[in-house]
Amino acid sequence: MPATMDNVHAVILAAGASSRMGSPKQLLIWQERPLLAHALANAQAVLAERTVVVLGANAEAIKAAVDLSGSKVVLNTSWADGMAGSIRAGIQAVPDTASAVLLMLCDQPLISAAHLQSLLSAWQNAPERIVVSQYAESFGVPAVFPAAYFAQLASLTGDRGAKPLLLRFEDSLVKVPLLEAELDVDTTSDYQRLHALNEM
Repeated sequence: MPATMDNVHAVILAAGASSRMGSPKQLLIWQERPLLAHALANAQAVLAERTVVVLGANAEAIKAAVDLSGSKVVLNTSWADGMAGSIRAGIQAVPDTASAVLLMLCDQPLISAAHLQSLLSAWQNAPERIVVSQYAESFGVPAVFPAAYFAQLASLTGDRGAKPLLLRFEDSLVKVPLLEAELDVDTTSDYQRLHALNEM
């Protein structure tokens, strides 16, 4: 019997300073909305108000520009130390009753709610396993982590995010093809590439 999604929560990582972009990428406009607004809308489409948004650098500007109502906003004050701190803040913000977390970035604009639903459906059929997005020659987030992995997520360090944990358990991962996850907007050229795709 498939697992229920009633206690699955989304954690959207949006704390970085966007140093390679030169301006907050959370607020870059794509299809008339900031990138973070896209990520939040997609998460809420599949998990309603069970969403956590982790902010850090430029938090006040982001809160002023993006409607974060319906989500729990947490601040990673150590955002400069890397992505692991944001993952830790997000995991600590979900309820103790959470059965899994859908870990997302704010800068993968080609991902849709339907893509997120495909990951969650795969997790429902294998609720004890981590479900990851597979793209190009790699795999990663968005990904669904069962509660059994929360402690390990919370103990990550540095700026590699959850990748070390995924590599450790690669043999048991459920990999869902998601080519759209390949594009994350880190640089101006990435942003130009995104707009070029929109014009095709």
